[in-house]
Order: sequence, then structure tokens, then C-alpha cells
Amino acid sequence: MKRSVNGFRLAAAALALVIFLVDTLTPLEGAVAVLYVIVILLAAATGRRRDIISAGVTSILLTIAAYIYSHGAAHVGDPTIRAGVSLAAIGITTLLALRNQRTTTQLAAEERRFRRMFAASRMGIVLEDWSAVRTELAKLGPLDVTAVRSRIDRDPDLVSRTRRLAKVLDTNPAFLKMIGTSGSLRRPETMDDVLGAMDRTFPDALAAFAEGQPYHEGESQVIGVDGRVIPVLIAVTFPAPDDIDGTVLVFIADNTDRQRAQDAMLAAQAELAHAARVATLGELTASIAHEVNQPLMAVATSGEAGMRWLRREKPDLNEVESALTRITSEAHRAGAIVSRIRTFLSKSQGPRAPLSLEAVIHEATALVDRQLAQADVDLLLDIEPGLPQVTGDRVQLQQILVNLLLNAAQAMAGREPPRQLIVTARGTGEQVEITVRDTGPGIAESDIERLFDPFFTTKPNGMGMGLAICRTTVESHGGQLAVESRLGQGASFRITLPSVPS
Repeated sequence: MKRSVNGFRLAAAALALVIFLVDTLTPLEGAVAVLYVIVILLAAATGRRRDIISAGVTSILLTIAAYIYSHGAAHVGDPTIRAGVSLAAIGITTLLALRNQRTTTQLAAEERRFRRMFAASRMGIVLEDWSAVRTELAKLGPLDVTAVRSRIDRDPDLVSRTRRLAKVLDTNPAFLKMIGTSGSLRRPETMDDVLGAMDRTFPDALAAFAEGQPYHEGESQVIGVDGRVIPVLIAVTFPAPDDIDGTVLVFIADNTDRQRAQDAMLAAQAELAHAARVATLGELTASIAHEVNQPLMAVATSGEAGMRWLRREKPDLNEVESALTRITSEAHRAGAIVSRIRTFLSKSQGPRAPLSLEAVIHEATALVDRQLAQADVDLLLDIEPGLPQVTGDRVQLQQILVNLLLNAAQAMAGREPPRQLIVTARGTGEQVEITVRDTGPGIAESDIERLFDPFFTTKPNGMGMGLAICRTTVESHGGQLAVESRLGQGASFRITLPSVPS
């Protein structure tokens, strides 16, 4: 670098001397001094402010000296004009060179600062070029925000295609360490090499990029060089829509420890909830046994008494009638006790309001997203645009979908991939139909008839209440819950709800 700087200095000095001699000793009438501009440009190539100023001042002094030597200090005429033009050109070039040097210095400082942060950051950073992605999206033509997201949802190939078009320009050491690579191993070339097959962040990031949003954040997964799946938090910064530069910065934070802690907390909460349910069930069982035992004992006693009166040589029909009356009375009392317990256990109806089923489905799938990812289940959503609204309790409808989604994921456990869970939603006349279909082992025909019965379960550790509660909740919303299945071909649960009149 120092040798290059000295070379530019010597070249500038030599050229200045040649120009001075030509301007002084030859009879040329042109504005030879204008050539000092080249001297200043050579000096600017050193990148030193002092060199530019020295070259500019020296060129001005040499121009004045050559003019005085050739024409005298008092001469005024065409040579004076040419000398003025040369001095103006030298001065302007010097000022522009100084300005350019200052800008270049600032840019170099900014680049050094960025490179230092890029290399030293403990967060993974990936520098990408999305120019080809922008070109691919432009082929779709002008689309509004809703149309862009709908096109992305309906065209999975668009997502996979653009993932391969997002080129990786550079990665910092923290990201390489995260995925377990080194300089001797092949580094990722596109976003398709970085993201896992279960990633659901890229479609949203693609939509945000198409909409001209400045950034996008979300949870995703990256694939290590050894094939392991690493849960991460991702923040993507996009260039402005009118910026021809397609450079995108992706910040990636390893979320493994946080997710482990959260999973442990969720597991502890599940254990506590299970313990609470068991305790509640025990108390409920004792309460039911205590409440119902008395009328049942009275029924048994009255029945035995009535039988004795009938077995006498001369049956006393009046006593038999009294016994039957007591039996009927006690049976009604037992029924009232059961009805009261059911009323106590039934949850009061929550707030009912017009709801967007599309939003409810997205919220429910977000609640089970992690469990589905852990079970290596690929969730596919097929929601009809402009789905009619329904009237209902948002939380209850979410819980129905969550229960069906988790049941499907558990049913597919142990099956060979691909494990797919397809949720479709369609408007059919005055109703809305939601279908949750899996690729699990299916349900035996003998079990389907009892599947919604309380306490019936096909799972080893199940309590048999989930589907019963789901059907009761759907029916309380004026709808129906049905199931279709064939062994080896998965199961399909269909929810039908009345839509809000338009």
C-alpha cells in the first residue's frame, strides 16, 4: 500500500514538472495549465487529503509562475483568460477531489465498522442477495397485499423456487459456528441450504418483501452440516422498494436453550394440569358416589321389600305399590342429582360474537406449531379466500381445533415420513366446513361409533374426554362434528358451523 502511494506521488510530481516546462518553454497558445487537473487526480489516488491540497496549491503556483515568466505580470489578453480558465479548473478539481476523498474515507470507516460488527457479533448474520427474488415476484404482475399472500399460499412451488433464488453472499463466524461448519466445509449458497423443510417463516418473509415492508421477524429452523435441526429466531431487513440494491441482512439467534426451558415449563404445566384433573376427577367421583349412593340404596331396599310382599302366600299389593312408588321417587332423585352435577360441571356459555374462522385457524395452528414441528408433522393450510364469518366463542373454537390437531399428530407418531396434516376450510351455502385430515393409521370401524362417547379412548394413556367435549362444544355452537376413516389411510374430522348471514 505504501509503495503504491509513493508511486502516485512520484507520477504526479513528474507530470507537474513536464506540464510546467511545456507551458513555460514552448510557444503553445492553448490552455496547457489545464493538464494540471491530471496531477490532482493522480494525487487523489493516494487517498490522502494532504497530497490533494499539496497538488492543488503546487499546480496553481506553477500556473501563475509560467504565466509571469511567459507574459509578464502586467500583461492582459487572451493568455490571461486561458490562465484564468486553467486556475478555475484546478481549483474546482481540487475541491471535488477533497470532497470525494472525505466521502470515501467515511464510507471506508463505515465498512470497517460494519465488518468489525459482522465478524465480532455473537448473533449469526447472513448477507444475501434477493435481486433474483425481486425479479421473480415482478413476473407475477402488480398485486395488492391480499393477492400476494393468497398467491404465496396457493403456490408452494413459488416459495421453494424463491428460496433457491435468495443467494447467500457472506456469513459471519457466529453463524458458521451455529451450523457447525468451517472453512474446509461447503458453506450454504442459497436460503434453501439454510432453512429446514419445516420452516414456515420464509413465506411470510417473502410476502413482507413483496409488500415493501422494511423488516420481518419470526421463529424458524436452520439445518446444521450434520443434519440436526436448530430452532432459531430470525429478523430479516429488506431494502426499500425503490432501491435497486437487493442486499438483505438476516440476523439469526440460536433459540435452543430458550426453547428447552420453555418446553420444560410447558411439560411442568402439563403435569400440574394432569395432576389437577386427576385430583378433581377423584373428588368428583367421591362426590357422585356419595350423592347417588343414598337413592340407589333406597331403590335396592324398596325393591327387596316389594319382592318379599309379592312372595307371600297372599301378596299384599298395597305394600308392593308403596314399594314401587318409593323406587320411582328415589330414581327421580338420583336423576336430579346427576342433572345437578352435570349443570355444575357444564361451563357457562362464553361470549359469542362474529368471528373470522381464518384467523381462528391461524391462531390455533400457531398454538401447536412447536408440537407439530417436534413430531415432524408437515402442516398444510387450504383456506378458501373470503370465508364467511361464524358466531361463536373464539377460545372454545380454538380449543376444538387444537385438540383435533394434537390428536392427529399423536396418531401419526411412529409413522414413516412424510407425516402430513391438512386443514381445509370452505364455505358451503349457509354453513362453513372445516376438515382436519391426517396421514396416520386411521381408526378401526368398530371404534368410530363410540369415538365421541365420554371415557372411550383409543390411546393407552387417554382419558376419553377430549372428543366428547369437542362434539358437545361444536353442537353448542349449532354445528356438527363427524369423522371418516379407513385403516391405513388416515382419519378426517369434519366440523360444520352455521355462517353469519351476509
